[in-house]
Amino acid sequence: MHTPVILLSGFLGSGKTTLLLSLIEESQRRGLRPGILMNELGERDVDGHILEEHSGVQVQKLLDGCVCCSRKSELPDSLLLLLKQRPDAIYIELTGVADPDEIQSALLEPAFKDRLRLHHTITLVDAENALEFASRFSADKQLVRTLRKQLETADLIAVNKSDLVSSDTLSKIEKMARKHNEAAAILFTTFSKIDFPDLFRRIAPPEPMPSISAESHPGTKAIRTDHPVQPVHDHAKHASTQSNGSFSNVSTVTLTFPPKEHFRPLSKERLESFFQGWGDTLMRAKGHVALDLDGPIRLVQYAGGRTAWEESRYPGSPYLVCIGMNLDKTLLKEKWNALFQ
Repeated sequence: MHTPVILLSGFLGSGKTTLLLSLIEESQRRGLRPGILMNELGERDVDGHILEEHSGVQVQKLLDGCVCCSRKSELPDSLLLLLKQRPDAIYIELTGVADPDEIQSALLEPAFKDRLRLHHTITLVDAENALEFASRFSADKQLVRTLRKQLETADLIAVNKSDLVSSDTLSKIEKMARKHNEAAAILFTTFSKIDFPDLFRRIAPPEPMPSISAESHPGTKAIRTDHPVQPVHDHAKHASTQSNGSFSNVSTVTLTFPPKEHFRPLSKERLESFFQGWGDTLMRAKGHVALDLDGPIRLVQYAGGRTAWEESRYPGSPYLVCIGMNLDKTLLKEKWNALFQ
């Protein structure tokens, strides 16, 4: 029996964790046991804690590197651990700079080809920023190539945050996506909402799988749904573009908070200004932060120039993970420490 696998791909801040949480909740409503593998670039876990806090599921985590390159050797053991749990389906959330094609190939290795079945590869696209990525990251050819591969390997492309842009922008994103993938279904989504009945076909119980449609789900709009889902892609056609890693100039920095005797209260405005001050260099920031000594820990997430705040029950010490291109780690830490002086 093959365990179905759903890969979640997409650039930093596109909405992968939000979709994964929805998939977990829907699995639980259907009485399914999900196996979760989450890969994060930073050395501290943020998204895994969010999932465990909101859903109660145990998450298998690969931290401080990308599962398609620096953490690739750890992928087989992680998948074997998940299979021991006898899940009904496995959901893998990749980092924002991962090449899904590398993971698809891993599922065809002898150890897994008779045990795992690629069910879907879903790539989320940030509607607010997708059209600017090629020019913004033009200096990093490897990163641009990876972003294109995320589109090429998908059988479903979700253009997320579609409510934040114009219809003309959505049309341009459709053309851009079609340039790299003629067969995938394309959806306009908000808050990563995707029609679940089609996604869960052939998981339990098995039944024929039609094309994905979003017409019945509020908050989603299908651009084109007449393309059949391709569960497994032709990896050979990408062989000439494979390389030793998915990205070159993207790095992470974990920032910790000072001890109590050196702690100066922060405001949301000051922290958001800290994010904005790095321009395009800082692509993503997330963590559990403390604005004052006696106040609660808050979850903060920064992506695409926007900052979101949520309550958090994180029990540990506060921290912040920053992800960016050509980050000056020394300067970043200096300016961070200056916030508390």
